[in-house]
Amino acid sequence: MNIRNTANALGAFLVVAYALLAPVHNASAADTPVKVARVGFLGSGAARGGTTSTIVQELQKFGYVEGKNLVVEYRQTEAAAELAMLNIDVIVAMTNPNAFAAQRATRAIPIVVWGAHGALETGLVSSLRRPGGNLTGTESLAPELDAKRMELLKQIVPALARVAVLYDAGDQGSPVHFKSTLAAGQTLGVAVSTLEVKRAEDFEPVVSASAGKLLGGLLTYTSNLTFANWKLVNDFALANRLPTLCEFRELAQAGCLLSYGPILIEFTQRSASLVDRILEGTPPGELPVEQMTRFELVINLNTAKALGITIPQAVLVRADEVIQ
Repeated sequence: MNIRNTANALGAFLVVAYALLAPVHNASAADTPVKVARVGFLGSGAARGGTTSTIVQELQKFGYVEGKNLVVEYRQTEAAAELAMLNIDVIVAMTNPNAFAAQRATRAIPIVVWGAHGALETGLVSSLRRPGGNLTGTESLAPELDAKRMELLKQIVPALARVAVLYDAGDQGSPVHFKSTLAAGQTLGVAVSTLEVKRAEDFEPVVSASAGKLLGGLLTYTSNLTFANWKLVNDFALANRLPTLCEFRELAQAGCLLSYGPILIEFTQRSASLVDRILEGTPPGELPVEQMTRFELVINLNTAKALGITIPQAVLVRADEVIQ
């Protein structure tokens, strides 16, 4: 064998040897398509920011990162059907009206309701323990806590004889709230009247018509509508020297005399956990509706001073926060 033939044979041998020794190329993590989760948010004014952004941040703890393996869609309440057509894996519905809108739009896509109130009584679910269907979520217990709010106001204003309730007539949980409030009023000897709103445009005429009337105090049921228009309500209450009762500390920080209710971040954390479990394959109907477990009392002393009200020490010592 001459030198050229020897070289050719050696080259062929090296090619075969390299092919035999080289690792078999299996699909690596880099080559495997990333499974992308698609989460839709449905709510009045739903957009990136506020609570929705906090839920997206909480989802990062479960490994879902927007722009990598998470796509987020935002739609207004009236666009529920449009959201349901976007190949969404889970819909997060912000409170009752959006949960009902999502149910009307789809009975197939899993729905997680953030902050339901009266989920069982309103018919959102047939059972809190095993909701069935395509919806689960978090329950605020807000209607049950209305009685406690009334008791606290009665302690602060012993002569309290009446309370007006400002509520969103479009929120299915409002009648559940009112039933609890009315029962508390009967127990405490406090008459209960109502101020009904359906749209943002209703607030001005409703409060204007109530100016100067003997309302006693003002209890607001939380909804997207009442939350968004709180400043107008607060200005009205201060002008008419009405002590106000609210659900969340955020409203007490914005001027409400007293808030007693669950902590917003707990809704968010639990909702994100439910979304993760659904994305991992658990049917929503098998996930219990999670009830809030932490409640806080916040007193705004600035508002009390503006109203000429002295908060009893027995109430102050029970407060989780006193705003001064």
